Amino acid sequence: MTVDATDEVERFILGDRFACLAGRSAWRKGGITHRHYDLMGSGDSARLMALDLADFVTAADWSHRSFTSFIATFEQPRGVDELRFEELLWEQLQLLHEQDSRSYRWAEGCSSDPQAREFAYSVAGHPFFVIGLHETHRRWGRRPPFPMLAFNSHEQFNRIKGAKMWDRLAEKIRKQDIQLQGDINPNLLEYEELSEARRYSGRPKPADWQCPFAAREAEREPALTGPPPA
Repeated sequence: MTVDATDEVERFILGDRFACLAGRSAWRKGGITHRHYDLMGSGDSARLMALDLADFVTAADWSHRSFTSFIATFEQPRGVDELRFEELLWEQLQLLHEQDSRSYRWAEGCSSDPQAREFAYSVAGHPFFVIGLHETHRRWGRRPPFPMLAFNSHEQFNRIKGAKMWDRLAEKIRKQDIQLQGDINPNLLEYEELSEARRYSGRPKPADWQCPFAAREAEREPALTGPPPA
């Protein structure tokens, strides 16, 4: 991670166009862990991300009131279109999973089938919703200065829902989106109706879209290392 990359991420998150108010608040409170990598879609980045995310999961307190998130940014490639970004996103998540599955099982209670409604991406045995952002994203509020992946905990989402804060937070984000772009992000309207994998890249999908991600068969069995069974 470089100081310049962190400064650029801060300017983006605290800027007027960034719609996620929880993310903005979390950055100000020091609740976001940011790591910067060289190349998106590479084995080297996946190896480092697996280690960093495992540390993040170990240290996080999901019951804490403040929102927390892990943000990965990449030096290259810059300026790719949304189709190429989506390809790179799933290449990176596939490589990350192959590293992660050597030590951890898939998150308990979540499907590893990206076509299933119960799917959630798993790292270090923890379920995450992944948000992809890039410079040419069709939503103006999701255009950081370089490729970015945000890993948001499903356990934290569940806590927010349990505290009856989810609808209020979603409404604020939608109002911000309307003020900025004139309409609501279609991804928000599709929430929980279909597999969340469809929404990771931010590109609208046809009904017959097939996710290119495939979980390793071995991940369904207890790993040699990592958390013990519940």
